[in-house]
Amino acid sequence: MASDVGADELQELVDARAKPLLKDHDALGIVVGIWKDGKPQIFAYGKVQTPNGEHPPDGDTLFEIGSITKTFTGILLAEAVKRKEVKLDDPVNLHLPKDFQVSSKTEKAITLLHLATHRSGLPVEPPLLGLFAHNSLNPYVDYDQKKLSAFLKLDRKLREPGEKYEYSNVGMGLLGHALVYAAKADSYNELVRERICKPLALKDTSEAQTGAQKLRLAWGHNAGGKPTDPWDFATLSGAGALRSSTQDLLRYAAANMNVGKSALWPSIEMSHEERSKAASKSVGVGLGWHRSQLKGERLCLWHNGRTGGYQSMLALTPDRGTAVVILCSQAGIGGLERIAFELLEQIEVK
Repeated sequence: MASDVGADELQELVDARAKPLLKDHDALGIVVGIWKDGKPQIFAYGKVQTPNGEHPPDGDTLFEIGSITKTFTGILLAEAVKRKEVKLDDPVNLHLPKDFQVSSKTEKAITLLHLATHRSGLPVEPPLLGLFAHNSLNPYVDYDQKKLSAFLKLDRKLREPGEKYEYSNVGMGLLGHALVYAAKADSYNELVRERICKPLALKDTSEAQTGAQKLRLAWGHNAGGKPTDPWDFATLSGAGALRSSTQDLLRYAAANMNVGKSALWPSIEMSHEERSKAASKSVGVGLGWHRSQLKGERLCLWHNGRTGGYQSMLALTPDRGTAVVILCSQAGIGGLERIAFELLEQIEVK
């Protein structure tokens, strides 16, 4: 069992893992958030560029969180089930407009659960996404509903739904569409705001930022350290469109450990349940969440994220009440998952 750590030792543990990441990355800004002993702690490193100039990041600096968005989509699915808007085994076409149906030669219909657990048979990305993008640095910005609808209508043979785990941004993005349609909401962003952000008091988590928030958005950098465009989603938002801060994601992590006993907890807890296995049988899959075992057979819920200019990681151990958030202003920074798992293994709540 890991030993309990105090404030000074925690600082040393985080420093030892975060500071080496700055080597040879002059444009990199990193914020590490720890939820421990019922409160958040923030550790920031490097520098970020925002409309306010170059400065050290902090817990309120905004970053793209990429595929961590998928955990929000999973909770939205569970909440839609609780509200009796959908059922997990509903065919996705039941909750899509008539001109937005998935065509497939498979015997089984693709269900909402298949989409949420990456077992739909849909590809990881829309075919030739980058090739046909007007701006290859922002590939999703012009992949609109017309293009997605044309792709979904292709009469093709997919892998049989439920047959195999295959990570799919298309699938999670389509799930977001189905949930918006079922809820009669205006957009994915509105649905996240009303059903997750407001109940959990997340003030900085959204697709689009207000004027004041824009001043706190760190500029992203590609794997080579060069400034790159942010990603904007014309569609497929449920796969990776959200931006957030370390402070907000720590509140989100706390809610996922039932801190504060939010009214949203039944849906959050439902999203955590293991539904299948990932490509590695040691990793379980919930609704948008991955599930792993840390040392001492402790359950860890997690998801990582990457866009063209950012990288992120969120991991938490519900039984110990600890969580780690890592947000970076550069893509291609290796080891974030390992760092988060190692920190969790060395932190024990008194």
